[in-house]
Amino acid sequence: MSVALVRVSCAAGWFRDERVSRRLDGVLRYEDLEPCLAELLDRSALRHSARVAAVDRSGNALTYGQMWSAAARVAGGLLDQGVGPADRVVVHCPNGFRWLYAFLGVVLAGGVPVLPDPTCSDPELEWIAEDSGAVLTLDGQLPDGVAFLDEGAAPDELAVLYYVRKRGGGLHGVELTNENILSTIEAVVHAMDLTAEGARTVLTAPLSTAAGSAVQLLPTLAAGGTVVAAGARGVRVPWRHLRASFPAARCVRGWGVAETGGIGLLLPTDQRAAHPRSVGVPFGGMEVALLGPAADRGEGELLCRGPSVARRYWNDPEATA
Repeated sequence: MSVALVRVSCAAGWFRDERVSRRLDGVLRYEDLEPCLAELLDRSALRHSARVAAVDRSGNALTYGQMWSAAARVAGGLLDQGVGPADRVVVHCPNGFRWLYAFLGVVLAGGVPVLPDPTCSDPELEWIAEDSGAVLTLDGQLPDGVAFLDEGAAPDELAVLYYVRKRGGGLHGVELTNENILSTIEAVVHAMDLTAEGARTVLTAPLSTAAGSAVQLLPTLAAGGTVVAAGARGVRVPWRHLRASFPAARCVRGWGVAETGGIGLLLPTDQRAAHPRSVGVPFGGMEVALLGPAADRGEGELLCRGPSVARRYWNDPEATA
């Protein structure tokens, strides 16, 4: 039986981005990215300090200045507890301001946030802390110290470690570098036109997932917009409830997993009626292909290549291969 490889192209030219170009390794990559996530968010926080960065489920608002100040104090507290550059720290808090402080605090301290699947049990959380080599778990009172901002990391250094469920059971960590995360941010900001002042994003997924943090939260913060909480840890809000609560919001359809940086395919809002069964086309430098004997008929294994695609699984060479 022959095996075919069929590349899926975006003939319509949707989401075309001139800032991506093919490098020597054959991968499309963004030009002129910030060196690391901390520097990108620091610039945004300083530029938009008086703007509202987040609104919680009770309607309480948090400005960029308040958010950054609180996160920097958490970073200082982490430094006091011995957390150093590249140290892994598990962030296990409900969606809300405290999650933001914890996650951003780890980033500002130069550490690597370890984000567990929101459905993890207590024994699984203990295993994640051990497997990741985490030096600390943030799930209660957050550290507090003198405001601190690490000098930054390199694009190819680990930025976030997402723990996701394997197809056959169990968990493993997905390594996303600074380049991976920054590429996802650039792709979403461009495709969703988040550059307009007043952009607001409803958080429809737990922040511990790539969909919640890499796709919804971080691009909005990078663009100076506002994120609005709609669910707690482990809770996905039904679409009918979201549509009723936010009738004027754009409802975006797409596909992505942690291994692809949370992104992969996206359908333009004005194409939903014409393509009711589609999850979209590649964007953000992503290239996809189908592999298998029925690939030419649209059935097969989906292969992805792009600047946001993870380089490997943490401590799992067999799955990486």
